[in-house]
Amino acid sequence: MTSQVTIIGCGVVGAVLAYELSKVADRADLQITVLEAKSKPAQGATGAALGVLMAACGHKLRGTLVSMRLASLRLYDDLVAELISQTQIEIPYYQAGILCLYGDANAEARCETLIPYRQKQGFPMHWLSQSELGLEYPQFQSHGGLYSPSDRAIHPIKFVQGLVEAAAANGVQFRWNCAIASLADLPPDLKSDWIVITSGLGANQLLAPLLPSYEELLQPVGGQAIRVHLPNLNLKPLNSQPIVHIEPQEGSNMNIVPLGNDQFWIGATMEFEASQRDQQLPTEANIVLLLDRAIEFCPEFAKATVLETWAGDRPQPKAHKAPILGFVPNHPNVLLAIGHYRNGILMAPLTAQITRDLILHGKSDLPWQKFSLQ
Repeated sequence: MTSQVTIIGCGVVGAVLAYELSKVADRADLQITVLEAKSKPAQGATGAALGVLMAACGHKLRGTLVSMRLASLRLYDDLVAELISQTQIEIPYYQAGILCLYGDANAEARCETLIPYRQKQGFPMHWLSQSELGLEYPQFQSHGGLYSPSDRAIHPIKFVQGLVEAAAANGVQFRWNCAIASLADLPPDLKSDWIVITSGLGANQLLAPLLPSYEELLQPVGGQAIRVHLPNLNLKPLNSQPIVHIEPQEGSNMNIVPLGNDQFWIGATMEFEASQRDQQLPTEANIVLLLDRAIEFCPEFAKATVLETWAGDRPQPKAHKAPILGFVPNHPNVLLAIGHYRNGILMAPLTAQITRDLILHGKSDLPWQKFSLQ
């Protein structure tokens, strides 16, 4: 007997899940439908992301979240190759690693533990002294840098477009402009055996009747990014240019993603203050902040021309560890795959496999932490 799986939300998590389920749909006798409130996919947090897949060079050594990040990173190379082969869509996928630059002179000491630990896990990396950094990346200035060749970045929107096309070719149905304010409002022709909520901040409204003790599971954390034009910055071909991750001595971290044609993405700031949340993003002040921080580590960015700005809200769990995965208590046919905060793109492949396992087997042996009421 065919089981109907209904996925609410077509950001990166919903799209990867739809694709993963589509690969087993015939064998498991599944019919998969994705409901998206917008007219096309990846219009929420996914579309605002830069797609930096920073797992190996994260300084926290162990824990469930670290294991999930690393496990998901390992899935990316094969997944992207599979999608490109199936769809022939060009998905920009940056495999030259991440170069981390620090405003803190003690960063090298912190990396002395990280480097051998990650190498034992199969993720090589090495420290560049200030002089070595000057020779290999003369456009940047820092106390030194950590180069992690295993970390990646991907174009989020084009990645999701590839997932949607591949899943649709495998029989998944997508319904656009299909806003769902309540699970009672699901289309009457969908007799859903499984409902998976992947809709980010939109999950708060859907879950309110199911979890009345929670006013909100998720809170928005704003981020802003810019696309700039700066000729003659990089001395290497695009496929050899690493993503640059900057950790200043004060303030939030940021990323610089080379796009080719002398263009770069720079982002993102985080606005926690109530006064900032009252402002309409993007703001001119944040554009200046992003450029100033880039200039601090690469003075050439003072010559950059801003081509585009955009902003978006990341869904951060308020009282739970990120992400929120698993069955909704007392509702065994409703699953959550939300609250990834800044790791939605990175953790989407693993999240999809965990959720697929829960639908097919009721459990998953992959690394994850179950959602439970607290």
